[in-house]
Amino acid sequence: MFIHLPTLIITTIILNGVLGTTLLAIHRAIPSQKSFKTWALACFLFALANILTALRGTLEQPWLTIFVADLLIISVPLLALHGMRQYRQQTAIAPTSIILTLTGSAVVLVVAQAFASIAQAITAIICGLIYLFAANYLRHIRPTPRVMRHLLMGLFGVHGLLMLMMAGTSLQHIDTHQNLLTSLLMAHLIMTTMTTLLFPVLAFSHNERQLLKIAHLDELTELFNRRAFFEQGALLLAQNKQLEKPSCILMIDLDHFKSINDKFGHAAGDACLRHVADIIRNHMRERDVAARIGGEEFAVALADVDRQQAEMVSQRLVERIAAQPFLFEGNSIELTVSLGGILSTHSRRALNDLLNDADAALYAAKASGRNQFKFA
Repeated sequence: MFIHLPTLIITTIILNGVLGTTLLAIHRAIPSQKSFKTWALACFLFALANILTALRGTLEQPWLTIFVADLLIISVPLLALHGMRQYRQQTAIAPTSIILTLTGSAVVLVVAQAFASIAQAITAIICGLIYLFAANYLRHIRPTPRVMRHLLMGLFGVHGLLMLMMAGTSLQHIDTHQNLLTSLLMAHLIMTTMTTLLFPVLAFSHNERQLLKIAHLDELTELFNRRAFFEQGALLLAQNKQLEKPSCILMIDLDHFKSINDKFGHAAGDACLRHVADIIRNHMRERDVAARIGGEEFAVALADVDRQQAEMVSQRLVERIAAQPFLFEGNSIELTVSLGGILSTHSRRALNDLLNDADAALYAAKASGRNQFKFA
């Protein structure tokens, strides 16, 4: 099928301009996602490289239409890779690798500029290797829908192989430059269109997970929050009732927490809460539900345990937390907890009622001297 090359170049320039503008608009909507600004810049630079390439026949400035154009083409996969690094790490990343790669490429292209086919091959090889590296880098981006990640890996991989094929034909002096350029532009049109559609999905899936995390997790301890505990705890109770399995609800309160804040500061208090949360987390099984439900209070729903097992878990938690002082910035802080529990066998009582009974048992443990557990 015949494709008019000038028409394809113009289409590529317009499409990359539109895609770059779209990515900038997404960045304005999600300013925290710096990667979209980087990907937009890649689109604009590719459009500019195509403009300079198209001017080779009319503008006798090889340093601009060849040398600068080649550097712009190399910068496109570099920026795509840099954007993926920004997305993955969610932090500002210095463009050191981009500057070093472009500087090295410029030196090599200056040396090879007298041999057009070699310079073209070098540009294609560098781009191909960057695209292949980017395809491999996508494997490490989590969390991402697997199908979308594999599709992006395939697009970058195919583009990298195509660039290496172009380098091979350039070195062999095969007179198929126009056909190769046509194939390259067609491949880039497909790749940029699909990746531009997929990159927003990449970010939106990340934002959705972040929103779910905010909605369900306590920011300080990364245990479930109160809302999530009532959802997950009620679900656990319903499943155990259906299976005719017993459940246990525990309420845990950090003793003398106010005095810890007053004496050592709120940063120390926060560190103590994280420490206790880690111990609770390490004592939970896969189906158990642990949460920070307020201040210094934690709640745990144990799945399929009898009274002896529940008391054993409670005793281990109390003893483990009190086993040794917690060190914070050189200060030794003695931590203890009071714990109250209620066992639910075949009753149909709501989670809130069971929590109230566990809370009453907790206050009985506090009244008896703290650093112990009581069951209702």
